[in-house]
Amino acid sequence: MRRVLFYRLYDVDPAHLPELEADTHAFGSSRDWRGDRFWLATPRSRDLFSMEYFRHARNEEGPHLSAAGFLRLQGDETDAIATLYFLNDCSQRLQARARVQDEDNPIAKLRSIEIRQGRLPSGMPIDDALAARPVIKRMRDGAITFYPPTYHPNPYYRRDKPGMWGFSLQGMRDFAPTFLEAEAEAMRIYRGLGRLGA
Repeated sequence: MRRVLFYRLYDVDPAHLPELEADTHAFGSSRDWRGDRFWLATPRSRDLFSMEYFRHARNEEGPHLSAAGFLRLQGDETDAIATLYFLNDCSQRLQARARVQDEDNPIAKLRSIEIRQGRLPSGMPIDDALAARPVIKRMRDGAITFYPPTYHPNPYYRRDKPGMWGFSLQGMRDFAPTFLEAEAEAMRIYRGLGRLGA
C-alpha cells in the first residue's frame, strides 16, 4: 500500500486565499513529483472532488480549517520534505498554522507535525524535527543525496556552511540555504549532466 501524506492549513485570512492558491499552483509546477503532484482544496475550489474533499475535511476539523489536501507518495522522501517546507513557508507568510500527518513515516517524530507561523510548538525551527541522516532521491541514472542542516559527519563538513542543506551527485557537492533551493540546483545539475551525456 502506498504511503499517504495528509496536510492542513488553519486560520488563513480569506483575503489571502487567492495568493495561497497561486503559490500552490506555482509550487506544484516547480518540481518533478514521483508520486502525486501537490494540491490544496480551499473554500474557493471549483472542481467537484476538491469541493467535496474540503467540505468533509471542514466538517471534521471545524471552521478554522482554510485548506486541505493529501499526497500519495511513491517511494520518494523528497516529495514529503518539499511538502513540509512549502507548508512551513505558508505558515510564516500567511500567519497560519499547518499540520502534516504521515502515519507510515519510518521516523516516529515525523508522523505528526504541527507548525505555527514557521515554528514547531516548542518554538524551534522545523529543521530540528528532521532526522540527522542523508535523504536519497533515486533517479533513472544514479541518485542525488541531500544532507539536512542537522547532518554532521565530521567537524569539517559544514565548517563554512552552518545551517545549510547539502547535496551531492556524481562526485559533486554543494550547499544551499533551503531544501527547495538545494533540490532545484541539484536537479539543474542532473539535467545538465544528462544533456552532456555524463
